[in-house]
Amino acid sequence: MKKYHSLIFLTGFSGSGKSTIGPLLANSLGYEFVDLDQVIEKRAGKAITRIFAENGEEQFRELELQALQGVLERSDLVISLGGGVLENDRSYELIKEAGTLVYLRSSTKTLARRLCNKTDRPLLKGENNRKLSREEIEEKISAILKKREPRYESASLTVQTDVKRIGSTVEELTRKIERYVRKVSATADDQ
Repeated sequence: MKKYHSLIFLTGFSGSGKSTIGPLLANSLGYEFVDLDQVIEKRAGKAITRIFAENGEEQFRELELQALQGVLERSDLVISLGGGVLENDRSYELIKEAGTLVYLRSSTKTLARRLCNKTDRPLLKGENNRKLSREEIEEKISAILKKREPRYESASLTVQTDVKRIGSTVEELTRKIERYVRKVSATADDQ
């Protein structure tokens, strides 16, 4: 596999399964797993919720870009991206150039169910950090997805993560990635 194909980026909304599926997929491919949010927290020395609260989303996106650039120097990785990383044009271009983007898609209802009790998702809080109802969370997810979906949809591969068991999803992804890499490699060899 060429270096291009040795970086697999998992994208999708928070709660779509990136952090759960990522390590299993990496193991299946014989790669290492990296959670970009964890890289950011380690570099910043504080939790993402604190970065958002103290420095705002713009500063967080800059830290995210720096963490991404550091990861791009490596190979044989499955990288779980934060749900909004593709909103940054520079991050988006780097990801599209450096590897294979995989979209883990889930319905708004499924995402709301998975996220309704999470307290570490800054974009899913109300004013003054008020806990939102499931309906309010669904509305907020829908609004954010409307903005992010075009970039999510630009992924080379997509897999639905609503109803399948995790093991089945990982097997499907492994097959899709291997087929995709063979197809792209064959096309590159023909040129």
